[in-house]
Amino acid sequence: MFGTGFEPIYLYSLFILIFIISGIVKGITGIGLPMTSLAILTTFISPLQAIGLNVIPVIMANILQFSTAKSPRSIAKKYKIFALFMFLGVSCTSFLTASLSDQTLKLLIGCMVIIFALDNLFRKSWSFDIRNDKYWQIFMGSISGIIGGLTSIWGVPIIMYLILRKADKEEFVDTTGFLFLVAVIPATVGYISTGILITETIPLAIVCGIAALIGMRIGREIRKRIVAETFKRLLLLLFIAIGVKLIWNAFTGI
Repeated sequence: MFGTGFEPIYLYSLFILIFIISGIVKGITGIGLPMTSLAILTTFISPLQAIGLNVIPVIMANILQFSTAKSPRSIAKKYKIFALFMFLGVSCTSFLTASLSDQTLKLLIGCMVIIFALDNLFRKSWSFDIRNDKYWQIFMGSISGIIGGLTSIWGVPIIMYLILRKADKEEFVDTTGFLFLVAVIPATVGYISTGILITETIPLAIVCGIAALIGMRIGREIRKRIVAETFKRLLLLLFIAIGVKLIWNAFTGI
């Protein structure tokens, strides 16, 4: 199915381990599941296959995250403009992903990973006038939708927007769960219609989703025992290295 040369039992075990690790990252930091899984998966399988395998675990993880929000209805109302424009953007671009070459996807994913890491490592206390929030939601929601539809990494613009808006920790977690869930719905439709997500991989993707949920539970327990900021910084440095490797591979054709 994946054409890697690995025996299926070893390859599928590797996928499960990758999603456990990705879930742990999300459990500790509250973000980063698709970023981590895509960055590692593209080392073993093509970007299109990685995107397809990633869809169902992302749905499962964010249903869980948003279902635990204290006030889901108020979050949805507050960020409805962002959600709408992101939904439209993903709806338009997710159908184009299958037409992109592996090199183009590696370049896009690598750039998004590095931008995400650098933004989190060297973030400054930027902000915008809350009176202009509607326009920022339209702008950042559209960017998130366009980029997210092509790569399934819609989190970078979302996180940047919430930082600019100075959302507190609780609102940050609840809102990312809501917006990620909104984005993955049209993405799933686009990826199914273009053959990126195929029925043969759905059982494996569900197992990977369960692995991600287990990883999230482990990550939440780890968060109680370690300095999350230290872990996050080490992880972001790793993301930069992976992003550079993906960009290098994109230009060298590896």
